[in-house]
Amino acid sequence: MNQVTIEKTKEYLIVKIPIKSVKTGRASISTKSRSVLNQAIFEGLKDIELGRVFGPFKNIQAFKTALKNR
Repeated sequence: MNQVTIEKTKEYLIVKIPIKSVKTGRASISTKSRSVLNQAIFEGLKDIELGRVFGPFKNIQAFKTALKNR
């Protein structure tokens, strides 16, 4: 079975899923990686719940305008 790996940087959580896993629909993930991933999902959902997101945007110009006005 293909192993999903998680790389944590200062600003990002990078989840690497082998392409073969995507095609077969099967992959394994370690308990530690699963915990990190679950925490990141929880934080993201909390941001949505608290309204700390904005968008979608029709185009890149609308996105840039929103960033400037923020």
